[in-house]
Amino acid sequence: MFKPLKLIVVVCFLLLHLTAVSFAEEYVDRIVAVVNEDVITLTELEKTGREYFERIRMQAPPGELERALKKARKEVLSTMINTIIARQKAEEFGITVEETEIDNAVEQIISRNNVTLEDFRKELASMNMSEQEFRDNIRDQILQSKLVNFQVRSRIVIIEEDIREYYEKEYTQEKEESGYYIMQMGFNWTNPDSRTGDPGTKEDIRKKAEEIRERAVAGENFKELARTYSDLPSAVDGGDLGLIKKDEMAEYMRDAILPLHPGDISQVIETGSTFQFFKLLSVRDGDIILKAPYESVKDDIRDILFRREMENQYKAWVEGLRKQAYVKILL
Repeated sequence: MFKPLKLIVVVCFLLLHLTAVSFAEEYVDRIVAVVNEDVITLTELEKTGREYFERIRMQAPPGELERALKKARKEVLSTMINTIIARQKAEEFGITVEETEIDNAVEQIISRNNVTLEDFRKELASMNMSEQEFRDNIRDQILQSKLVNFQVRSRIVIIEEDIREYYEKEYTQEKEESGYYIMQMGFNWTNPDSRTGDPGTKEDIRKKAEEIRERAVAGENFKELARTYSDLPSAVDGGDLGLIKKDEMAEYMRDAILPLHPGDISQVIETGSTFQFFKLLSVRDGDIILKAPYESVKDDIRDILFRREMENQYKAWVEGLRKQAYVKILL
């Protein structure tokens, strides 16, 4: 008699416990947005923005934490809504992404970063991201690119006048004093938070710096490379240091910069715990301005203006779709 009763009590306890767990899970994983026929759950939102949210938890002052997280969740949710709307529109247009396209994109990323497949997977694991999640992100990026080509790219025209205007504005400095207009990139081998990933050995980082320099010399956009790879504070400005006087430069910078002509990129030099290189855009000597030749930077400028306009038009296009869609935010 005792044992069956005890068993019934245990079973009832387990059922109550499971019910409580189910209720808790249902409460936590609630819907935070409805986008036409699709929904976004709180779990999906937290998963998508986890790295961003974690940085905020580590950096925000205690009194500002909740406000900062609330703002961040709204930002991430808005991006997720736009992604879903774009995905729905792509389906409407019959635009798809094949698995082979994702395979090729992943292979390019691995090759471009000079890592092995094993290293790539370790990096994903360190970010708490599965390979499937990464592939899904790549799928959305390719889909967005196809949508841009289909709906936006053909509308964009960059005229010579716009390129000239950008050149005059960005490749000269309207100041009276003399100086050198400089851009830089740097790669740190001692910083565990280095944007190059696992710092690795000193020689690994030197090799990385040389590879990125070669890409810049070959014509890739210096600002974009700096934003993506440089570990220095100037990375947020695309490596742009602005106009610097000769007597304001550190000795290592003078040695690297002074032999250059406008448009040249220096060799990689070792400075403290970093490897750096510089690009000289222009030289102002009194009233005389020496600039990187227009033809040498014309294609770079066209690329910058094209990307900027494409981002603006794509954003406007998605916002237009969003106004036509049924979107209900429940966050």
